[in-house]
Amino acid sequence: MAYAMLTTLGKAGRSLSAMAAVLRGFNSVYPLTELERKHLRLLVACRLCQSVTLGAYSYKQNPENEYLLLHAVPGWNSLALLWGRGSGGGAIAEAIDRLIDLACSRTGTDCSDIAFPDPDVPDVFKAVRAMVDGNDAGRPAKKRKVDSAASTAITFVTGNKKKLEEVKRILSANGDLPFTIMNHKLDLPELQGDTISIAEEKCTLAAKEISGPVITEDTSLCFRALNDLPGPYIKWFLEKCGHKGLNDMIAFSDDKSAYAQTVVAFCPGPGKPVVTFDGRTEGKIVLPRGSLDFGWDPIFNPDEGDGLTYAEMTKKGKDAISHRQRAFSQLRAYFKEQEESIKKSIA
Repeated sequence: MAYAMLTTLGKAGRSLSAMAAVLRGFNSVYPLTELERKHLRLLVACRLCQSVTLGAYSYKQNPENEYLLLHAVPGWNSLALLWGRGSGGGAIAEAIDRLIDLACSRTGTDCSDIAFPDPDVPDVFKAVRAMVDGNDAGRPAKKRKVDSAASTAITFVTGNKKKLEEVKRILSANGDLPFTIMNHKLDLPELQGDTISIAEEKCTLAAKEISGPVITEDTSLCFRALNDLPGPYIKWFLEKCGHKGLNDMIAFSDDKSAYAQTVVAFCPGPGKPVVTFDGRTEGKIVLPRGSLDFGWDPIFNPDEGDGLTYAEMTKKGKDAISHRQRAFSQLRAYFKEQEESIKKSIA
């Protein structure tokens, strides 16, 4: 129940509904006694105390790991909601106890009767946090970190730490990056369409899921003999056909020209417009040469590669002309030009 309060439902102000839904499901299989239900609110609050305390300690030991901040704000908000004793706190506590009883009064998957937004509660822990750090209005260490970067934090949608490091390196190439870039892996639906529309829709969905500003990227390999196919579907074509199969697809044509493309998309938050940046590197499709370890690199011979395929080039050489570098360089220029308006938009 505590973890349910920290999910995206909790961040969207539906933490009590999420908690109650988990309880209804559990109680349907293992009915709780009246005594057990009586202590549930206390037990969930204790688990939240443990979570925010261990999280604050872990972040202090490893301040570079921004993943540890993920549950900071919803954790403290949920704890204040469950155990608030300020103005209206007693009434809210009684309402939560009644909600627990209501969740246990029915079985099944219908939770419409326990679905409602969380009530607003005062910051009852402000004085406690002030004892820890009187210079920052008593906010907890984890919350301080979130707030200090709140107007400048952007999530790059990836689970790949190496890719995050590369993007940070590109975005800060000409000086300090005005935004904090964090990463988060999301399982977004596989979309269909042209590259730009896919990128826009994907970024829109990611901003809604993250509930904040996001960066996404989509990479394509486009054969001109096939009217720019496989395009954004290159991952699946490579998986099914292999390097030779991709060559065979254009064996009928003398036109072996192609371009590698990365479309980077940025959205300042849910419901806000998406901007896209199209980075391309022209080249041609050849029989595989070089290391076979990295996707379709062995069959792409960039025009600026001095006769080498991507797979034969050094990392530095590839980065200098790559489609990804070009797309993110455009994003870097956009961030620099629009820094103040972006900060206002994501604040």
